[in-house]
Amino acid sequence: MVSDYWDGKTGAAENLRLLTREGKWLAWDDQDANPEDASSKRIPGAKSRVEEALLQALHATNVQALLGSGASFCTRNNDDRRAPGMGDLWHAARDKVCDGGLVDYSAFDDVVIDVVGSVPEDENGKQKAGNIESLLSLCKMKLELLDVRATEAEKIDPKGEIRRLKSFIADAESAILTKVGFVDQGTELPAHKAFIQKLGKRSVDKPRVKVFTTNYDLCVEEASARLGVVLVDGFSHSAEQRFNRDYFQHDIVRRQTSGTKADYIEAVFHLYKLHGSVDWRRRTDGVVIRSMATDKAGLEPALIYPRSTKYQQAFEVPYIDMFAAFQGALREPDTALIVAGFGFADDHISAPIWSALESNLSLRLILVDPSFIPPMKLDAYPRPDHLLDLDITRQKNYQKRIMRLVQEGDPRITVLNGRFEDLVDAIPAITGETDRQRLQMRLDQIRDTPA
Repeated sequence: MVSDYWDGKTGAAENLRLLTREGKWLAWDDQDANPEDASSKRIPGAKSRVEEALLQALHATNVQALLGSGASFCTRNNDDRRAPGMGDLWHAARDKVCDGGLVDYSAFDDVVIDVVGSVPEDENGKQKAGNIESLLSLCKMKLELLDVRATEAEKIDPKGEIRRLKSFIADAESAILTKVGFVDQGTELPAHKAFIQKLGKRSVDKPRVKVFTTNYDLCVEEASARLGVVLVDGFSHSAEQRFNRDYFQHDIVRRQTSGTKADYIEAVFHLYKLHGSVDWRRRTDGVVIRSMATDKAGLEPALIYPRSTKYQQAFEVPYIDMFAAFQGALREPDTALIVAGFGFADDHISAPIWSALESNLSLRLILVDPSFIPPMKLDAYPRPDHLLDLDITRQKNYQKRIMRLVQEGDPRITVLNGRFEDLVDAIPAITGETDRQRLQMRLDQIRDTPA
């Protein structure tokens, strides 16, 4: 999860800082001249530069968005359900594996010690959440090695190591599936709704906005449903919704009862879930359908669970279709890519972005993340400096490359420190709503206002 600095802080454009060519993080608002220093001058903030970059992005021929797990942290429920971070998934898996244990968490910790070498601890020697992705990766690798050399009897031994690891992995993955299913009709999704509303005002004459996400949750789907927005997500509209890549070639038109003229309806999005979805299930024949069933025989969750073999799994259907669309979209001329909440930890997604920056001269990149600046610098007393130094050593590999391009003066790239909800607030509203869009906004306002 994001640092405590951001907890309870309302999403606002003023929270954003822009990375400059000089390697500085520039505050949003202007800094007034010091009245006690005659030589001081007013220093412009990042506001006008960021708004101009966002406006250009919105008016690009092709607009794409990539949302990572960080984009879901702004959601709220009335209970304790929330978008999980990696630490939350670790604890959820630990609880699930040890469900029914009478004494301790040894059923989980013993496996961790076996495959990792030790349980993770903080500087005070207290046990802490580890890297669930690394743990599941090591478990899968060990299971594959054991399976190669094991006898048939060892493979089916209910007390053997193979069955123990299989059970451990199944429980951990089940816990992850439950944890990411936090969205329902009562979930507050103001940032997602505003994001869809603002991007939905683009002209229908331009290609549909493509939203790519690594998240399993239903934030985008639920927000779109509340707004009456149509999502083309690769699934049929039949009673049993089945995935077929050809559905991404379909569009939605409005045909009048009289006459032959048909026109494209507003605010249609393409949604690509790169790692699968909490409501996807794979049948025994390999067909992926939309279903929330967890105990129906013959259905398995269709997710790319967090582990290092995600790259290999990305070549399976339907993921290969999603990634092919992602790579193709990045190479389209006059394309803007908005990236929020994605930490560039997945090379199979990061590499295509970098490749597109190397080859597509008309690609614009808007990148926002709250972890670029240490929170202690943002929380300085009495207030943080107008310009903060960039510490490029703490960034991930692809982030470093992108930031170096900024420092080299690449005008295509805008890097911002902030959250998804801060970016959404900064995105300018495109004027010229249609009558139907204005009606939808009025109806939405009524739904959100208590009777």
